[in-house]
Amino acid sequence: MLRPISRVTCCLLLMVWCLVSLGGDAQPAVRFTEHLIADKYAYTFAVAAHDLDGDGDLDLTNVDIVGKRPSAASLLWWENDGQGAFKRHVAHEKEDGWLERHTLGDVNGDGKADVAVVSNRDGLLLWFAHPGKDVTSPWKRYVITKDCPFAYDVVLADLDGDGDLDAASAGYVSNTLAWYENPGSAGWDKDWPKRVIDNTLAENRTVRLADFNGDGKIDLLSASVGASFTAAGAAAEPAQHKACVAWYENPGKPQGADWKKHVIDDISRGPIHGQPVDLDRDGDLDVIMAFGMRPEHIPEEKHEIAWYENVGQPGNSTTWKRHVVGPMKCAFDTVAVDIDGDKDLDLAASSWSLGDRVVWFENSGDPRGKWTQHILKEKYFAANQVIAADLNGDGRPDIIATSDDGSRRVQGANELRWWRNEGRK
Repeated sequence: MLRPISRVTCCLLLMVWCLVSLGGDAQPAVRFTEHLIADKYAYTFAVAAHDLDGDGDLDLTNVDIVGKRPSAASLLWWENDGQGAFKRHVAHEKEDGWLERHTLGDVNGDGKADVAVVSNRDGLLLWFAHPGKDVTSPWKRYVITKDCPFAYDVVLADLDGDGDLDAASAGYVSNTLAWYENPGSAGWDKDWPKRVIDNTLAENRTVRLADFNGDGKIDLLSASVGASFTAAGAAAEPAQHKACVAWYENPGKPQGADWKKHVIDDISRGPIHGQPVDLDRDGDLDVIMAFGMRPEHIPEEKHEIAWYENVGQPGNSTTWKRHVVGPMKCAFDTVAVDIDGDKDLDLAASSWSLGDRVVWFENSGDPRGKWTQHILKEKYFAANQVIAADLNGDGRPDIIATSDDGSRRVQGANELRWWRNEGRK
């Protein structure tokens, strides 16, 4: 006679069935703990990580702005104690401008990281020189250019191959992608020579660095949002909405030559921020991108994180295939990093006002397949830039994000937070 199966046996059988159904390798999700670095900013937008004091751990830079016009903007850096506890320092203060996105690099060749930052409102690009041994003292202010209307994004790289770092910028009202030649110390008291690469990029938000064709020269990635529904209409064709993701080929002697434009996608509306990265690990550079930010840019059902697979011949980078990672209302920024330690690249992402969250997307092992979204923080109002860095030295990448005032769409959080990666538990 058959005996009835006990409750314990039923549970064990169910567990086995679940493991088999999931491929036998089901793992718990990565666990994060949340840490507030600072709140009660008047306005903050952007964050970067670098070891500024030379003690072996990663510090942070970000900005605070009080007032509209006039304004008092401060460039801040946060000293890391090695475990992810931070002490506030002011690198520069009382700037009558609108400091936002920034990057770090050794502009003056002294072996220490300087900061280049956009001053959005007044069309300036500035750089601040690392003060040296006493990193808590004020950082000296220099102007890269006073001719960068509504500067939005900036990068530093040796674009002309002469051994020093030049700058490149994206302008979201000027619709311009431009680069600025580092004149050396003799020329730092005046504007750097400016050369426009393209001035037809409707609401250009992103400039990023990559060698797309493998020729040893640094190319530029651009993402321009395009015209709004009001300006171009919801059914506008690409020629009308002008949204575009493209890369620009460095001609080698960029002082007097054109940068060839290679279109990755001029069909999809509303690209905001992203980066070049070899997402599928096949040896060439792909591109990840957030689409959304505001509903007037692109229908909400198309707000998402996506990536472009580089399917051209090696060294070509002219043929691309678009893949959707996952939906994300008001998607704003995304970065690639191996969050769960399984040797493939996952994505961290933020969504701005009316999306208001920070998440990460888990790569299943094939980025062309299904991704799983994990929420780090909901109701993180007006989240903007998101980065990844190991802040506590445990070998696992943590996530850092800022949030602004929401531009009157929401009451923004105006905070700087990080999420410690505790690994799988």
